[in-house]
Parts: sequence; structure tokens; C-alpha cells
Amino acid sequence: PHEGAEDSHSANTLNKTKEVDLKPADIDLFFNGTFYLDSSENFEPYLTELGVGYFLRQLAMLAFPIVTVARTCPAESSHPIPSLPDPCTWSIKTDAAVRTHVIAFQLGEEVEDFTMDGRSIKTVFTRPSWNRLVEEQVGETVNTTLFRDFFQDRMEVTMHVNNVTASSVFR
Repeated sequence: PHEGAEDSHSANTLNKTKEVDLKPADIDLFFNGTFYLDSSENFEPYLTELGVGYFLRQLAMLAFPIVTVARTCPAESSHPIPSLPDPCTWSIKTDAAVRTHVIAFQLGEEVEDFTMDGRSIKTVFTRPSWNRLVEEQVGETVNTTLFRDFFQDRMEVTMHVNNVTASSVFR
């Protein structure tokens, strides 16, 4: 099958969580906040597929990361329409005790970054719906896509690399 079609299909079928139809005024309540790891599924096989070494995988499996998401917008445009460019600056801070990672970005812009396991990547974030943030990481040897779905009481993260999918719930 065509690679692009497969990726599009994967994006639609990976995360089975229904999207929430939010009013724009409510959106900042969902994105801005601190989330604590509650549970994970299939995380070690995901890290293995990314090429993370044994020692770092073991540390990652013991970590209970705290993720802080912030979206800062110019006062006059804090709730843009999804089809228009988003003037807001976003940041995602992941504190995993042994290491902390922070990335700042605007939707649709390519950002050079280093992952927590030290890989050099280029990342693009998009927001296809009010409560979903998609992160596409392109590396030298492997690419991965993360889907972050935000709800009133949690953030669900689905991670996909090659044919391996993992998921985590943060509350």
C-alpha cells in the first residue's frame, strides 16, 4: 500500500477515543495544565522499536512522568478558528525525574529537537480537532507519531512507530 495512505489510515484507527465537540471558549481549560501518568500499555515494545537502549528503557519503565502543557495566545486571538493559522505559542514540558524535556512551538512549524533518549529529530505539531494535538517526529533512522487527546479529567496519548503502538493515560 501507499505509505501516505497507510499513515492516514493508522492515524484514524489508532486512537479509538471519540473526539469531544468543544466550544472554543472552553479549549484552554483542556490544554493548559499538568498531567500525571496514570497507566501505560505496550510502552517497552514502543521504546524498543524506537531504538532506545536497554538501560534507558528500564529507567523509562520506572518513571512516572509529569507533563505540563501550556498554550499562550495574543490577547485578541486566544481562540482561533482551526482552519486559520494559530498565533499561539505552545510548550510541553515532560519531567521524568531523571530527565526533563521541554519543547516550545507554534502549530505547523518545524522544530529541531532532541528526544529524551538523545535522538536528533524534527517535529511538527498540528491540531486536527479542538481536543487533539498531533506530534510528528522525523528522525535519522525512525519516525514516530504521538496523538494527544485532551479531556476534562485526563490526557490520553497514543504513540505509533512502525507497526508498534503504545498508549498512556495521564490524569
